[in-house]
Amino acid sequence: MKRINKSSVLSLFCAFVMLLSLCLIPSVKSEAAAKAPAIDKSIVMFRNSYNRTIRIKNMKKGDVITKAVPKGNDYSIVSAYTSDEHYNEILVNTFNSSKSGTTKVLVNVKRGKKTYKLSMKVKVISFASPIQSAKVGKKNVKKYISNVPYGLLKKDCSGKLSIKMKKGWKIQKIEQTVNGKTKKIKNNKKINTAKGAILITVKNAKLNQIEELKLAKPNF
Repeated sequence: MKRINKSSVLSLFCAFVMLLSLCLIPSVKSEAAAKAPAIDKSIVMFRNSYNRTIRIKNMKKGDVITKAVPKGNDYSIVSAYTSDEHYNEILVNTFNSSKSGTTKVLVNVKRGKKTYKLSMKVKVISFASPIQSAKVGKKNVKKYISNVPYGLLKKDCSGKLSIKMKKGWKIQKIEQTVNGKTKKIKNNKKINTAKGAILITVKNAKLNQIEELKLAKPNF
């Protein structure tokens, strides 16, 4: 029977330890490399805008948004709230703002025992239509399309909806709520405002501004 060489046993043991450590390194690295929660650096909003959803990036299972408020709890420019529906989102609106201006929204995210404090600059400006032209059939409806939650249209209209945006702005989607159901509509297609409000979501990527505009008769 051959005698076992001690150095060979030691070499095998070292090789086993190295193999085991290599197997463990990826999990250690992935844990260490988990990115901290983050938020957009800045956004722009018109006054009187309804809720805009802001997603908190790099959220993990178990993370909790514990706070979302305007700086100094001053709601005169912007309002901010946690979302009841999605754990990784907050809601920001200017519906109740009494003035334009620039402020910050402060957000706290709790991950385990650690709390991350985030901030996002919000610039609120007076409404200036991002639409260059808008027609339903032959009727010019540009002045009736706004970000206010109630409609401005004096009389229902029907025909081909044709919208052109100003430079820097793009239409993200057009929708109409009919009998409680949301229906997608394409630009340059026929619509009838009597069936329900037309909602137009537009975006300016450079300003990081997303607005929901409405074409409808007043609902009061």
